[in-house]
Amino acid sequence: MIRSGQFGRTSLSSSLQRAYQRWLNEASVGKLLSASIGNDPSLRDVLRMARPTPKDNARRALFGWLTGKELEKWAPATAADLPRQVQALIAFRQAETDAAQAEIVKDLSVRWDLLADAAKGPLTWKAIARQMGPQALRMNLNTLLRHEVFNDSVLVDYVADRLADEDEIRRSRQFPYQYLAAYLNVAPVISHKIKAALHAAAEIACGNVPELTGPVVIGLDTSGSMSSSVTGWQARGASSKMRCVDAAALFAAAILRRNPDSVVIPFDTRAYDARFDASDSILSLSERLAKYGGGGTDCSVPLREANARLCNRAFAGCVLVSDNESWVGAGRRGATGVMSEWQTFVKNQKRLGVTDPKLVCIDIQPYGSSQAPERGDILNIGGFSDAVFNVVSSFVGNDASRFVAEIESIAV
Repeated sequence: MIRSGQFGRTSLSSSLQRAYQRWLNEASVGKLLSASIGNDPSLRDVLRMARPTPKDNARRALFGWLTGKELEKWAPATAADLPRQVQALIAFRQAETDAAQAEIVKDLSVRWDLLADAAKGPLTWKAIARQMGPQALRMNLNTLLRHEVFNDSVLVDYVADRLADEDEIRRSRQFPYQYLAAYLNVAPVISHKIKAALHAAAEIACGNVPELTGPVVIGLDTSGSMSSSVTGWQARGASSKMRCVDAAALFAAAILRRNPDSVVIPFDTRAYDARFDASDSILSLSERLAKYGGGGTDCSVPLREANARLCNRAFAGCVLVSDNESWVGAGRRGATGVMSEWQTFVKNQKRLGVTDPKLVCIDIQPYGSSQAPERGDILNIGGFSDAVFNVVSSFVGNDASRFVAEIESIAV
């Protein structure tokens, strides 16, 4: 941005330069090596703009190596001044066999993606797999399969145990959505133990899904348009294998698992009677829910069904998960069908003692239109990620301060 000249200058201000220099001199070797991954800008670009004065020869040698300077220009530092981690990384990249690389990796504590490009064979990749954290393992299962890591039954057991490590999942507050994405993307030939571990991890991750203040009606759109990729149309090979209906079904299954008195109503132009087995894993339950429907879309159906069939049950509100392409079902006096049925739902819930029911419309592929206008008791959410669980919980629970905090914490 600075180099573009659009801000009136093409270099860092003196205060910014001092801040960069301070961080570059104080950051650990591990942090600098991690920061060296990626471009636009690269760490090399940052070093050249900040021009930090090294605090000692070790840092001088490290800056010289990171910027690709010739060894003579490091003076008075030499290659012997490079930190031990960097020397081991250089030795790894220069090793001639995968056996030699594997030995180096055992004592080398750096991010695995600094090693991947130079890895020579299965022995190296098996050593790298043991360096990966649970999230890196989950995201790179096909890579490990491609490099023959899972030909070793010991490594299969190791990876499965790391994926389903309950303490790690609780500590990192992973949500089921991430495990469904991994499950849908793994190659069909991958070990059953790995798939079973993803099922187990998704179950554990359900414990990180917040409980709602009361049961809700969950309208799950299973119309034909929901079979499209959750990321929308992308260039060939770039679209996610996860469909809109997969994400919607997972949300419904996760909320149902944590709030068992809730009711899931799959719908297209009519409602479907969804039956559940308590022994189903959340991924199996999600897969079953995703198989309903396939026709047009009438987003008012779940509310209409609740008003007719569940009129004597109290609910904290209703969550509609759809792509909002509702073209069937008009409401009264020009309103959408959703708004007409929502007014009836609110009136009925107040009769049952629910003072402030809430409607949340999750539009997985927002197109700029909605079935219900934003107001105090209605929230529209565009897109889908793990953040949705906390946002819905805060809104339904009338926790205004937490709701604002959840919204502000979402990276855009």
